[in-house]
Amino acid sequence: MKRTGLLILCFMLLLSCRSNPESIPEGTWKYDLFVNGVKAGYSTTVFDEKENLYITQNEMYLKIGTMENKTVQTVTETRDFKPVSLEIHNTIKDSASGLNHDMSKIASFQGNKVTLTSDGFESIIDIAHPFILDGNYFFKELAKSGFKKGTRIEAQIYEPSVEIDNTILVIVDVAGREKIKVGSSEMNLIHIKQRVEQLKIVDMYLNDEGVMEKAVIKMLNNIFELVRVQ
Repeated sequence: MKRTGLLILCFMLLLSCRSNPESIPEGTWKYDLFVNGVKAGYSTTVFDEKENLYITQNEMYLKIGTMENKTVQTVTETRDFKPVSLEIHNTIKDSASGLNHDMSKIASFQGNKVTLTSDGFESIIDIAHPFILDGNYFFKELAKSGFKKGTRIEAQIYEPSVEIDNTILVIVDVAGREKIKVGSSEMNLIHIKQRVEQLKIVDMYLNDEGVMEKAVIKMLNNIFELVRVQ
């Protein structure tokens, strides 16, 4: 009986010591990419802070059949999340047809003014309302709330792969802590739900340092999963 009481006490102490992330984690994280349950590629995220700027780079490689797709996106923003630049480079290859196509979109920002170069063509766009990039704003706002269950953050983001001359609404909710299986391990993680207009729904699971351990993305009648490589 005493041993049982001691185990319960130790368990409660561990729970009380668990802390939610307070700052954006810096580093490099690698993930296996699964499509409908089948491993089909990889993803790498790098976050760094340089000269009072946040720089986030995401690289994703996907291969389905003879088709290969590699996308590299780099987001640069100020420490108060004002957009500085956004670069998206995409390469599509098909070994069956010999297709080898490169596409790029590079945007720079001055307030609500966007200068976008898309595959060599330049456009200047004025957005009528404030916006952010799909970077670190949501994390910082959730951290302010202590990742409290029920917290909701909404913001308009600029994503030229979806809309060149307008923004899209992103809604982020804290669903609370959950025990889920990541690879062969069971982990107690913070569950974040993200909705991007009618385009996709993302369930993200963060550890106590704020690093994503797993993400489930529902889009275009497919389920994509990112599982962190330990």
